[in-house]
Amino acid sequence: MRIGEQNYQFCRCSDIVRDGMYLEVTQSVDGKVIQIAEVFFSDITAEFTLSCFIEDVPLGLIEELIRRARKLLPPA
Repeated sequence: MRIGEQNYQFCRCSDIVRDGMYLEVTQSVDGKVIQIAEVFFSDITAEFTLSCFIEDVPLGLIEELIRRARKLLPPA
């Protein structure tokens, strides 16, 4: 996804330690992958949570992350 001059990537992953799945958004900066935010679905509580790992995340990016997480993460 592109916002302004910035490119972002989404990745759906499983987390055995936290017992759930998450959709994360990352950005590649100077060859390093920076984790921007994630939506996590807990198999234990059946709840979604949002975590941001940097400040000043564009609202449009968060909205798209949530939209995709509702579609791609359990419950199906």
